[in-house]
Amino acid sequence: MKKNMSEIRYAIEARAYDIMGLAAHDFWVLRDENGNVLGQLHGLATNSENKIKPIGTFGDKLKFYHFGPRARLFDSNPAYDLNFIRDDQKFKRTFSGNPEVILARWDNAVKALPYLNSLEVPYTPFAILGLANINSNTAYTLLGKLMGIPLHNFSGYWQPGWGNTRKILTASQLASMRYPLDFSDTDFA
Repeated sequence: MKKNMSEIRYAIEARAYDIMGLAAHDFWVLRDENGNVLGQLHGLATNSENKIKPIGTFGDKLKFYHFGPRARLFDSNPAYDLNFIRDDQKFKRTFSGNPEVILARWDNAVKALPYLNSLEVPYTPFAILGLANINSNTAYTLLGKLMGIPLHNFSGYWQPGWGNTRKILTASQLASMRYPLDFSDTDFA
C-alpha cells in the first residue's frame, strides 16, 4: 500500500561522536522515512590547507560541513562523503515531520554554510579553560538554532563549546537567518 504524503515522516536527529569516553563531538543527521541517512551537518577543525583535523590546534578554523547524498544536491563538499555515524553512538531523534517541512529546515542551515565559513572562525583547541570555546559543539548548537529545532544535550559527556553561538553570530544575525519557529506540521520526537 502506497503512503500518502501526509503519512511520510522525515527526521532530524542529534548524535554524539564519543571521544575516548569523556567528551563528545555533537552533530546533526537527516533521515528519510525509511531511516536512510540523507545528510550530516558538522563543524570541524580545519587547517590552513582546508584539511579536516580530528583535533584542532592553534591556527585552525572552525568550518561547517554538509556530508551525504543531500550534500551532492547542493554541490557542497562534493569530494567528501565522510560518515561520522557509529552504531554505538548516543543519539536522539529531536524533530520529525513531513519531508517538505523537514527539508526546508535542514536546507536553511545548509544555505548558511558558505556565509559561516567565510567568517574564518578560529577553532579553540583542547577546550582551553578561560577562553570562550568555539568548536564542533558550538557549530552543533548554531546549526540547530538555524534550523529552529530543539537542541539535545547529551548527558555523561563533556561538551565544551556547547552554546557559544554568540561568538559567531550576533542575536540579530541569528534571528534573521533562523528558520521560522512554526511547529504546526512537526513532532518533537
